[in-house]
Amino acid sequence: MNSEEKKKFEELQKEVEELRENNRRLIEGSEQLMARNLMLSEKLEIYYEVRRHVEWLKDLVRRNRELMAQADLRNDEELLAMIEVKLESGEVKLTPEYGIAEVAELVGTTQTRIADLYRTKSIFHSVDKYLDFLRLMHALQMLKENPYYNIEAIASESGFNSVRTLQRKIQESIGLTPGQYRDLTNNS
Repeated sequence: MNSEEKKKFEELQKEVEELRENNRRLIEGSEQLMARNLMLSEKLEIYYEVRRHVEWLKDLVRRNRELMAQADLRNDEELLAMIEVKLESGEVKLTPEYGIAEVAELVGTTQTRIADLYRTKSIFHSVDKYLDFLRLMHALQMLKENPYYNIEAIASESGFNSVRTLQRKIQESIGLTPGQYRDLTNNS
């Protein structure tokens, strides 16, 4: 090979090396683009999932507003009667945490309306007093009908925080301890 051919050969080898280097960079660039596109695709999926949840929540809020508007159109006596029917039916478990927020949600109105309603139209004057009354009636019924249940089970089942609370409520309302009431009702 003469020197000119050798020089041309070296130039071609250099060009081949440059092309290989360019090809390697293109492959790396396309891998980076693919990774970026995959990441963007995942973000897009998350975005659409969030949008679906937002739309679902908006619909839920809209339906809740409609229910509240309908409930607010009822007169006070109808609303009180509806609350009594729903709470006294036994379908609702009166846990210790059950309060005005749950009652308002149950009938689809605001807590403010419920509080005003009980303050002005009910003999109980508050939702909490009414709920305590229902818990107490349930406990007295259980004491009468289930003579072998222990007081802890009755307190828990009736929705009282503790045995002491149940004992205090019964003592305040009828002047007897739960045991005395049980004895009195089971001996009659």
